[in-house]
Amino acid sequence: MGKFNNAVSAFKALNGLICVYKPPTVSIKLVQHTIITNLCRDLNKLPGRLQEKRVEIVGPTNAPMDVKLVPNLADDPLVCGPRYLNEDFRCSYATHLGLFSSGVLLIGINAGTRLTYHINVSRPTRAYKVHGQLGKATDTYFWNGKTVERATYGHVTRAKIDEVVAHMQSAHQKTMYELSGIHKDSQTGYELASQGLIRPANSKLPLVYGIKCVHFAPPDFTLEIQAVNEYDRYLWTIVHDMAVQLKTAAHCTGLQCIRQGRFTTDMALLRKHWQLPHILDNMDMCHQLIEEHEDILQPQTAMLSQ
Repeated sequence: MGKFNNAVSAFKALNGLICVYKPPTVSIKLVQHTIITNLCRDLNKLPGRLQEKRVEIVGPTNAPMDVKLVPNLADDPLVCGPRYLNEDFRCSYATHLGLFSSGVLLIGINAGTRLTYHINVSRPTRAYKVHGQLGKATDTYFWNGKTVERATYGHVTRAKIDEVVAHMQSAHQKTMYELSGIHKDSQTGYELASQGLIRPANSKLPLVYGIKCVHFAPPDFTLEIQAVNEYDRYLWTIVHDMAVQLKTAAHCTGLQCIRQGRFTTDMALLRKHWQLPHILDNMDMCHQLIEEHEDILQPQTAMLSQ
C-alpha cells in the first residue's frame, strides 16, 4: 500500500479492469464479494480523510463567550462505522464461468464495468484445458453425475484421439460457412475469412475453432479447445461425443480457462493476492494491455446466421 498514503487516493484509483484466477467450486458472485470485501478492509486500514469539526460556543451568558472548533464525534468511525462499505463499489464480469470451472476471469470495478461490457460485446475467443477420463459416462457428462455406462478403453490411442478431434474441428469450421450461406472455396468466403476469425452473429451459438489433445495417459487425457459463445455443458459434451466416436465412454473431470482474448493465466491474480496493492498493480497491467491492443474492445468479424 506504499503507492498511496491515504484511502481517498486509493479509492479514486480503483476504476478499471482486473484479471483474476477463479478457483473451481467457487461462484462468480462469491469471487466478486470476496474481492470487494477485501478492498473495503484494506481501504479502511489506510489513513482516511480528516475528521469533520463542529463549532462550539462555551462560556457564561453574562460574559464574553469563546468560540472554538472541536472534533465532531458523529463523524468518528467508531460512531458512524467504517468509511468504505461494499455498497460503495460497482462490480461486473466480462464473460461467465461456471461453478465447476476455473481459470481466467475478467472483472470490472467502478468505471471498469464499461470495459467488461465492451469485452462481452466483442466476444473474444477463449481457450480451455478440458480434462477427461475414459471408461465411464455420466448423465451430466461431468464427474459429479450419475454413472450411466461403462466401457473398455484399451483400444484408444493418442493417434486415434488426434484423428477424431481433427474431424470434429473440421466439422465446426465447415459449420461456420454453412450458417453464413457462403461456400468456403468461393471468393466471398476467402474475403470473409481474411478479415479475421469468423464469429456467429448469434451470441448464443457456440463455435469451436480448434481442438487438440495435449495430454494422454490412459484413462486420463486433456484437450485444449478454443471456442466462442461456449458454456460448461457444451464443452463437457465434446468429451462425450469424442468418446462415442472412439467406441468407448468418457466424462469430463475438470475445466480450466487458460486464456480469454489476450488475457492469460500468467497475469491472473490468485486468491491469496486479492488485496488492494496487488489489485491496483494488476489494474495498471490490464490498462497497459488494452492501450497496446485496441482490438480488445472492438467487435470482431461476425457471420450471418440463418
